[in-house]
Amino acid sequence: MLCKVLKLTNGDTLIGNIVEESRGFIEINRPMRVVLVPKLDGEHLYNLSMMKWDPLMNFNIPARIFKQSIVSVSEATPEIVRIYSEAYTEFESEEEDDIEIQPADRTSEIKEEIDKIRSLVGSSNNHILH
Repeated sequence: MLCKVLKLTNGDTLIGNIVEESRGFIEINRPMRVVLVPKLDGEHLYNLSMMKWDPLMNFNIPARIFKQSIVSVSEATPEIVRIYSEAYTEFESEEEDDIEIQPADRTSEIKEEIDKIRSLVGSSNNHILH
């Protein structure tokens, strides 16, 4: 996999691992949007921030970006690759934590729904229409 920096026509700067390229598109694994945030204490200093490119997409499945939306593709510096790797490792660990929490919460929700249905079915106010 090749870690690349992509500039898009909408102004986004993405970084990610290219997993496939065809005539019409590039598939990029774990695409992250790069945001430069100016520091308040310096004129030309900035902080680099990375976030999931699209928080609604499944981060574990490569995103297909059509080449007509790409302005440029370039190599990422070793330092940027390191920061990118740390960022997506952090996102993956957060997702694993969420997955561990969800089953317990979801089980209690399901039990509550079953109890509600049982109370409705057992209620004498219900009438079955045929």
